[in-house]
Amino acid sequence: MSRQGNLLDKLQTRARVVANRLSDQHVKLAVTGLSGAGKTAFITSLINQLMEGASTSSLPFFSVCKQSRFIGAKRAVQPDLRLARFEYEQAMEMLRGNPPAWPVPTRGVSQIRLHLRYYPGSGLRKLVSNRSTLILDILDYPGEWLLDLPLLDMNFAQWTLYCQQQMQGSIRQELSRTLREQASKLDWLAPGDELQLQKLAECFRQYLRDCKEAGLELIQPGRFVLPGELEGAPILQFIPALGLPGGFDWQQVPIGSNLSLAMDRYNQYRDKVIKPFYRAYFRDFDRQIVLVDCLSALNKGPEAFNELQQAINWILQSFHYGGNSLIRRLFSPRIDKLVFAASKADHITADQQDNLIRLLESMIHEARQTIHYEGVSIQTTALAAIRASQSGKADYQGKTLSVLTGHDKQGQPLTLYPGDVPVGRPSPAFWSTQGFDFPQFSPQSSTELSALPHIRMDQMLEFLLGDKLR
Repeated sequence: MSRQGNLLDKLQTRARVVANRLSDQHVKLAVTGLSGAGKTAFITSLINQLMEGASTSSLPFFSVCKQSRFIGAKRAVQPDLRLARFEYEQAMEMLRGNPPAWPVPTRGVSQIRLHLRYYPGSGLRKLVSNRSTLILDILDYPGEWLLDLPLLDMNFAQWTLYCQQQMQGSIRQELSRTLREQASKLDWLAPGDELQLQKLAECFRQYLRDCKEAGLELIQPGRFVLPGELEGAPILQFIPALGLPGGFDWQQVPIGSNLSLAMDRYNQYRDKVIKPFYRAYFRDFDRQIVLVDCLSALNKGPEAFNELQQAINWILQSFHYGGNSLIRRLFSPRIDKLVFAASKADHITADQQDNLIRLLESMIHEARQTIHYEGVSIQTTALAAIRASQSGKADYQGKTLSVLTGHDKQGQPLTLYPGDVPVGRPSPAFWSTQGFDFPQFSPQSSTELSALPHIRMDQMLEFLLGDKLR
């Protein structure tokens, strides 16, 4: 295709985007969450609920469905043909398999566009046409990559200090022992040795994998554990300057030294990997849902819980918040509605779900206040995108308890009471006395004739999209 043809296509695409934004009929939804928070399952369920919304009663609190105004949803050609298609069909095959299985976690960037057709309920839109269409764009990406965004505000020296402070925690101190021992043998001021730095980078990579396995959340740089197309590239072969003499003058880095080599690769990673990723995908969202897996963090102990809280508050600084007026929607879109959702609410009994919401609110309290000040409408909830358990009752020592029933990861029947959820940030004493164990359930069997079972997906949809479908 000629350059003129490419330019014409770009102008036509931009014209369509502008037209849709003028009519307020285009929403870009950011689904944000760290690794394991359930982003892929959430997006799969969201698509499924909308696809089935006109023919099932699975969304009673989604007003456009409740009022019988929803005509249906259809997958459209995605706007960016350079990105992979979100693998909705493959995810549904796994969920409806025998036995059912969870979708494969996200390994790269993918995208889906849906057209939501409905009957307008009121206003100018109803006078202009008896049918309207809302365009919904959703982006999926690895949670591991999300945590790289805060590195944009750190130079190499600051990042080194940050890593050293991290390694003072009891878990990281033990996990980083080998890395620190190997790094202490490197003469940072000697002429650069690429092979030696490559070996240390692999040691650093293993340390980050071990941290992830231990349930810690602040895993940076994210592409060290999920490199994607950068596997084996020198841009991923650097480590923080561990063992550098105290009081070192960072203005006197010898040219061509090991320190200069590591610093240059860190800067290249920040400028050529993180910045383009941020610019391409994180600057023009309209609505956002932040998924937080509080339960797994509670299972794994205080350091994992503290890192989760820090990570969520840190990540939120990377997004643009504020009222989305017509002019701003055209030239500088900002998020004007935000849902904080504690995921996997089906892993606790119904009587503990309010506690889970209050726990999440305590974790994001400061960030929530700041974002709300910018005029953003905020909702905090607990949901299960794909419900994997059922509520039941059981007698225990003469008492009737609420329990969960389902199947474990091996497909064996499971009945249990997982324990009580704290209503706020746990005190130090809590961790020595807690007795819960939030399980990992396999998905329930489902058929093509029904929507996936869920908890509060309809309320989430009403908050994020209800005003666009009136």
